[in-house]
Amino acid sequence: MAFMISRLKFWILAGVSFAVVTAVVIGPGRTGYRHLKEQRDLIQAQAAFTSGDYAQAALSVRQVLALNPTNAAACRVMAEIADRSQSPATLDWRRRLAEIFPSAENKLQLAEAGLRYQSPPFPLTEQILQELSATATNLAFFHVVAAEYAVARRQLNEAEGQLAAAVRLAPTNQLYQLNLAMVELSSTNSAALKAARARLNSFVADANYAPVALRALIADRLAHDDVVAAQTFSEQLLRTPQATLPDRLQHLVLLRKKADAGFPAQLDALQKTAATNASMVVQMALWMQANGLATNAVQWFSGLPKNLRTQPPVLLVTAAAIEAEPDWPALRQFCAAGNWADLDFLRLAFLAHAWAQLGGDLVARSNWHLAVNAAGNRFGALTSLLELTARWKWADERLDLFWLLFQKFPRERWVAAALQQHCYSGGDTAGLRRIFQQLAVTFPDRPEIKNDLAYTSLLLRTNLVESGNIAAKLHAQLPDDPTIASTDAFALHLQGRDADGLAIMQKMDRAALEQPALALHYGILLSATGDKTGAEHYLAVARGSTGLLPEEKQLCQPASDNH
Repeated sequence: MAFMISRLKFWILAGVSFAVVTAVVIGPGRTGYRHLKEQRDLIQAQAAFTSGDYAQAALSVRQVLALNPTNAAACRVMAEIADRSQSPATLDWRRRLAEIFPSAENKLQLAEAGLRYQSPPFPLTEQILQELSATATNLAFFHVVAAEYAVARRQLNEAEGQLAAAVRLAPTNQLYQLNLAMVELSSTNSAALKAARARLNSFVADANYAPVALRALIADRLAHDDVVAAQTFSEQLLRTPQATLPDRLQHLVLLRKKADAGFPAQLDALQKTAATNASMVVQMALWMQANGLATNAVQWFSGLPKNLRTQPPVLLVTAAAIEAEPDWPALRQFCAAGNWADLDFLRLAFLAHAWAQLGGDLVARSNWHLAVNAAGNRFGALTSLLELTARWKWADERLDLFWLLFQKFPRERWVAAALQQHCYSGGDTAGLRRIFQQLAVTFPDRPEIKNDLAYTSLLLRTNLVESGNIAAKLHAQLPDDPTIASTDAFALHLQGRDADGLAIMQKMDRAALEQPALALHYGILLSATGDKTGAEHYLAVARGSTGLLPEEKQLCQPASDNH
């Protein structure tokens, strides 16, 4: 702000003096008030969350975050609220918490969320576990999340090993021992299987762990098609005070398997119980869809109280149920108007899908762009749209989303990896260079990224002087790295300094030169310096590789074709 030094000077100075005095006298009191209000709102939010009033909890938490956006406890409550509603915003809040307080525990909780909100191969979870593998393997929780990741990929031997490590690190943690016994139920060794079941049965006598043990025993019996025993365990579970709605829904599955006459009445009773809050409605709806009752779910939604029907999580599962029927005109009508608050990007996405199925491609594309815009800079929202493109097999939209995610979140290595795979498989060298340009800005201390940028620039004959300088500097810093050395040698070749480039390559181990990437550059330089017979062997090795870029394929043509 510019101040005029004139007859107003006195009043300006007086105003500044007043502001200083006010800050000294009132400032501490105001800061104290803000802190007290923050604490009070947080206590109210936590109380509302505990009582199941998630709407009030969210309102109070937002007031806390308005006063202090870095309040970790408030972010945790928001993450839990989102997770109870199975909202993709869970990823946003877990990610935000991990950024504010980048502890191993917060990062691992984000990794767990990745298992729930991404599809196999769960790239976010994989990335976090890889990042923590050098520093967090002394934490039992690391091995627990690694075990969950292994189970999700059906690698049960790996899961068993990870849980065994967790038990060794925390031998008094009964839950870890219980989880290990659950995984051991998959053993093909009859003695180990018998021991695992015995351990689980021993936990049934403990009121604290009985529900978890009974759930495992039910799953074990169902895996062996023993519905009668599974129902016995299920009835025992439902008598515990910790029985949840999913436990009761599983009991419905058992009744249905047995064609029990009591199934309709039990279903009706559970629907009435669930019609009391949005979280239970979502759980009920997802169960109905998973069990082939999508049409029944849509009918049930119409009878819910209006205050529940209009809550965003309920609107979302309603749209999903209509899609599952599928009834495209109904889905188009349902999603055509309204506002789903933070989930409105999904309303627009479902609307786009309905239009696409009905042949309205232009309208579909328009609504899809609106959905992406509505997702904004929210990682969870964009990731959810990415999941939908996979489910709907929208390849172009999926690729566009990957580029957008990379632009907004370049530190998410799984996004960059997916784009690199796409570019390599499609022979898109310019796309690769674009990726390496962004990564070089994001990770300025990573020499391998600088080398990749220099190399793709050289292949494209772009910024040759700058790329050559980068290659030479990297080679001077890391003289024993063969990949970096070969890039420098290639840069020298493009500068017409073939003898210097060849000298670099000839310092390498002969076995290393048989690797296609190195063989390519060695062959080029041999050919350029007159040894066309020797060059042909190495160029043939390079041609045998299936991962060459178009420019590399051109380079590794027989020496006679290039000269």
